[in-house]
Amino acid sequence: MVILLSVSCQNKSLRYPLLQSTNKKEYVNDFSIGINNDELEQIAANVKKVFSIVDYDIYHFSESAGITQSKLAQINLRRSSESKSIFNESVYGTATILQNNQNGILLLTCSHILNNPDTIISFFAEANKQTLIQSVAIKKSQMIFIHGNINNNLLKIIAIDPERDLVLLGSNELFDQNEQPEFKLKAGNSNTLQWGTQVYLMGFPGGHQMLTKANIGNPHSSSNGDFIVDVSFNPGGSGSIIIAINKNTHYLELVGIVKSASATYTNVLIPEKEGNQEIYNPNMPYEGDLFVKRARNINYGITFAVSVNTIRDFYIQSRKQITRAGFNLDNYFELK
Repeated sequence: MVILLSVSCQNKSLRYPLLQSTNKKEYVNDFSIGINNDELEQIAANVKKVFSIVDYDIYHFSESAGITQSKLAQINLRRSSESKSIFNESVYGTATILQNNQNGILLLTCSHILNNPDTIISFFAEANKQTLIQSVAIKKSQMIFIHGNINNNLLKIIAIDPERDLVLLGSNELFDQNEQPEFKLKAGNSNTLQWGTQVYLMGFPGGHQMLTKANIGNPHSSSNGDFIVDVSFNPGGSGSIIIAINKNTHYLELVGIVKSASATYTNVLIPEKEGNQEIYNPNMPYEGDLFVKRARNINYGITFAVSVNTIRDFYIQSRKQITRAGFNLDNYFELK
């Protein structure tokens, strides 16, 4: 296995040599076997905050126009709308650089951070016995990029699997390998994870790059090898890497990436303006319009992960289109 190389400006010998392939991929249950700061700095440089910004054109209609969904396909939006505006949606997550060479750069993250709908339809709150459309937002463009990349190189989707919630993003433009170094930890085997195996997570929860310790809460949460970790989840954490220490070699290996948190959803009544837009007197009855909002309640401490074995399967199934784009991860996943 190729395991992370310590970085030093004094040309010292490497802490971890290149490893021979081993099938003994069991992981330690003891955080006393630590990793040094040089390793953490290298891992932090591999893991990036990735943004997706989607621009929409919004066409607004008057209630008197009587636009319904059945009529929508028959009209010209520009001519039939009362006015037009624009807005954008910005989402960020965590991505890891798996390859950066003369062919470009390739990153791994979760596909749901790119899941913006092509069309968004809004309806009037009250319509006379039929559902009338108030506005239609049409997706105009999407920009995907690494936060802080000084050249502003845009990324594109190389391969995607929404069911597995995985995507490989890439660009054939050259990226500085010192600023965007590729990940050196090799892929492990998530099938050997056990109840209570200790792992480390690196990503951007809440927009802040963080290293977190956690335990494998359930190594068998799904039939495909995906698992659960007992760590709190925050927006931006999707795609965070999960690494474990090999019990036999004491070297770090990738065992998965963070996908999502356990959550429940409830419908709640909200005022016309949210609390950050308007301050209401709790001692006075509210007399304005009420709206229904779907609220997400995260069950903190229950976080779902995509296993490295699932990631490997995704690569194998998408290998043709990945290699056509100029990338190859056969050595990373030790494929013969």
